[in-house]
Amino acid sequence: MRSSASVAVVCLAASVSAHGVVTKITGANGVEMPGLTVADGTPRDCSSNGCGSQADTAIIRDREINSGAVGPLGKTQGNGPVDPAMMIGVFMGDMDPSQAPTNGASSGVGQEDDLSAAPGGGGGAAASSRAKNNNRVRQLLSNILGGGGGNNAKGTKTSGPPESMVKAMAGAGASAGLPTANEDGTVDLTYYQINQDGAGPTEAMVDGTSGGTDMAAFEEAQVTQDVPGLVAGISATTTSEFPVKVQMPPGTTCDATVGSATNVCIMRVRNNTPAGPFGGAVAFTQTPAARKRALEYRKKMKKARAFQA
Repeated sequence: MRSSASVAVVCLAASVSAHGVVTKITGANGVEMPGLTVADGTPRDCSSNGCGSQADTAIIRDREINSGAVGPLGKTQGNGPVDPAMMIGVFMGDMDPSQAPTNGASSGVGQEDDLSAAPGGGGGAAASSRAKNNNRVRQLLSNILGGGGGNNAKGTKTSGPPESMVKAMAGAGASAGLPTANEDGTVDLTYYQINQDGAGPTEAMVDGTSGGTDMAAFEEAQVTQDVPGLVAGISATTTSEFPVKVQMPPGTTCDATVGSATNVCIMRVRNNTPAGPFGGAVAFTQTPAARKRALEYRKKMKKARAFQA
């Protein structure tokens, strides 16, 4: 017999869109940088698509990447295909901040969960009934699970003004450089869960050579500290920040050049909701010592393979 929690998860996953975005990376060198999809003007105190809060969430769908419609970092509702070079350029001072995407256009505001293509989809009374049912399912999930992870699922609630990080940090990289990974190869991110359906678990990949433009350059990375949630990116939490930690693959070196930024790595993070996946991306580098260790690891593995042959 299926539990109430299982029923709630299945119902919610089948009927709503999930939204969560990587808002920033915090480097071991103390440098903070906005996520590569972040758009100033995006509300951070509401969770509906109607208020524009979902405008800078990355929509990262394999079918769109494989077709060439978007790059490996996907697209956003508010500004279309993600351009990592633009965001890195603004942070490094190579480009005017006014060139960065903002959430000022009408495209940043959308309708709630367009289910017209789904069985029974449509508008009017049917849409209203589905919305009420979604709310009941969310409430059931909250009552049963305390947020899909108990107290640990609550994160840090946000209620501040609209996003302004991109302009505030523009040009900071010219003197401070990019954020660095930790010496153990982990990367510290902040993931902002917009609505109840934008939770974990998440998955991550790292690109050390193409600056986020070539899917073949991405390697799987391990998420060691994740956003609480059940299957399909569900919890009862909204408008909250969570720390996320990702371990770079062993032997990874940051070798890309993007504008004036050198030794660049790109990391993307997304959840596995059927409506998405949704998430974001960041840019970073590594210390000379970490790079040296990665190269030594490669040599060690190469010798091991040669010995086995």
